[in-house]
Amino acid sequence: MKVKNTIPTLKKFSQIALSLLAALALDIPSAIAINIGVSPPRLEVKINSNKTRSETIRVLNLASTAVTLKASVKSWIINEDNKTQDIASNEQSLDQWIVFTPSQFTIPAGGAQTIRFAIRPKVQPQPGEHRAMLYLQEVSPVKSSRGVRVVSRLGVVIYGYVGEIKRIGVLNSLTVDAKSNTLKAVFDITNKGNAYIRLSGQYAIWSAAKYPGYEATKPIANTGKPDAKLPDSVLDVGSLPSSPVLPDSTRKLNLAITKTLPPGNYVLDINGELSGVPIDKGIPFTVPAANNNQSENKPSARNLRNSLRRK
Repeated sequence: MKVKNTIPTLKKFSQIALSLLAALALDIPSAIAINIGVSPPRLEVKINSNKTRSETIRVLNLASTAVTLKASVKSWIINEDNKTQDIASNEQSLDQWIVFTPSQFTIPAGGAQTIRFAIRPKVQPQPGEHRAMLYLQEVSPVKSSRGVRVVSRLGVVIYGYVGEIKRIGVLNSLTVDAKSNTLKAVFDITNKGNAYIRLSGQYAIWSAAKYPGYEATKPIANTGKPDAKLPDSVLDVGSLPSSPVLPDSTRKLNLAITKTLPPGNYVLDINGELSGVPIDKGIPFTVPAANNNQSENKPSARNLRNSLRRK
């Protein structure tokens, strides 16, 4: 089996820890989650039923005190709320094929531990994607501010692939909800392949009156830098939601737009892709006045859309 991963530097370990704690410390506030780093944070493994090859996961204790962890492996899905959910396994589940050691260990402050694992299918694997989560759970529960003992854990995602992998994503619709309290875009996506798909890329919010059309826009560089300046008429820039959509499923991915926009007409410009398929769109929307009534001299959403088509 072949594994696609990279070993990050110590600086990147901290970044990995923060992202994992935010995404995978299930139902636990990040302030009391275990402070560890994991490398790699995700593994993608090509399964060969005729060969067994050991791989490793490196765990680093970033805290100032020792931590004792126990490891376990579960099967999982992503539910309709786009959250990971443990499920019962069967003979085709990847967690049934994973053998790892050690199952429990103590890491001193600033120390590290290597977990070794191998995938040994017990039956002939079906073609496509197989998934497991290797959980690391603190043995001694954390005491919260309310005096409640809370168990913290995080997970390392393991994808196993058998045979030809097809990532076939369909963007059914892209809408902007500007009428609710929170401005958001909703991507309705169907996965017709046999492995997960993801959105990637960038969105930008333009003033509708100065929008040049989606064919003329490009991704805006250096937006993550503190001193970055946006082009004129671009009010906000950010990344597209990257939650995976699993095979044979349809999911709605929400993009929360935190930028406060005054009432008026705008365009959500998309420069991205869905597992290799380009997405280049401009979605017009109107932010209504506080009383939800638009003034008579403002064009309707339909007129705005027709105007953009003529550009």
